[in-house]
Amino acid sequence: MSLHEALVRCFEDEPYRIFGIQDLCEVVQRYYEFSEFQKELDRKHPQPRYEHEIRSLIARLTKERHIDRLGHNQYRLAQN
Repeated sequence: MSLHEALVRCFEDEPYRIFGIQDLCEVVQRYYEFSEFQKELDRKHPQPRYEHEIRSLIARLTKERHIDRLGHNQYRLAQN
């Protein structure tokens, strides 16, 4: 399962839960195991690389209207 699929599954398994980025970083590990490279700190930012990947995927899922951005660091499965 890809990180993208694991992230979508997090939202689909708990459709009414409001997630923050840190919540997603923890919950996604139920379905996806981060590689050692993803766990390394990014050279430009003092955070693991997987956090950047998750933020990027969240932006894509929001743009595709699969999830809703409710506010700063608050995301939920789109309620269509």
